[in-house]
Amino acid sequence: MFRLYRFAGVLFLFCVFIIGAVVLRFYAVTDVNRRRVSVWWTSKMCRVGCRFLGIRVKAEGLGSLPSGGSLIVANHMSYLDIMAFASVRRAVFISSVEMEQTFFLGFLARIGGTFFVERRNVRNIKGELDGITDIIAQGFDVVLFPEGTSTDGSKILPFRSSFLAGATDTGADVVPACIRYEYIDGEQFSAENCDFVCWYGDMSFLPHFVRFAGIGRTEVSIRYMDGLSSLELDRKQITRMAHELITTHYFAAS
Repeated sequence: MFRLYRFAGVLFLFCVFIIGAVVLRFYAVTDVNRRRVSVWWTSKMCRVGCRFLGIRVKAEGLGSLPSGGSLIVANHMSYLDIMAFASVRRAVFISSVEMEQTFFLGFLARIGGTFFVERRNVRNIKGELDGITDIIAQGFDVVLFPEGTSTDGSKILPFRSSFLAGATDTGADVVPACIRYEYIDGEQFSAENCDFVCWYGDMSFLPHFVRFAGIGRTEVSIRYMDGLSSLELDRKQITRMAHELITTHYFAAS
């Protein structure tokens, strides 16, 4: 009964989000305003969604984030990561065209202001980097998951440096951020219960979400670290340092 109640409530919130996003985008005059209202509405609805789903997000280091646009790079385990990040700070998320083509999730991401990239086609990278650069230059925070895929949380995959050029081309800071799922229904996050929250491999969205909806409470922490200056460091140095910082914090906090 609890899971059914949760699922019905989430369907209602999805409807509110979709209707609100479509209406706001319709009345926005320019592409920049369209993106601005999209990320504002997404952040607002993610806060509501997290409360309803029992996701408690503790964010540290928010005060150290620059006031203008920056590139936030983070480890990645689930679509729930996006809800957690969006609930504490407005941002444009970078995702793959595979996600854009995913039933329902792709539609939600699109109306939520996500910028999609084709990671596998090197011929398109220049144009996509220009798009990311423009978004940062417009004053938006951009969240990138440079592992290129989500994991089960047992390790952090190597970071891909290509899309960090979106920050280095504007001189914006690159801010490493570490997300951790601390407790699931009072039990510490582990290999035994990670699949309740982690969405990876060939997992289907709906069965995973139905299972997650049965959880009473999930505790998440996000640690924003000091920005790495793209004026002083090159892209590969930033990629290496960001990976080291996130990996160290992720496992040191275990």
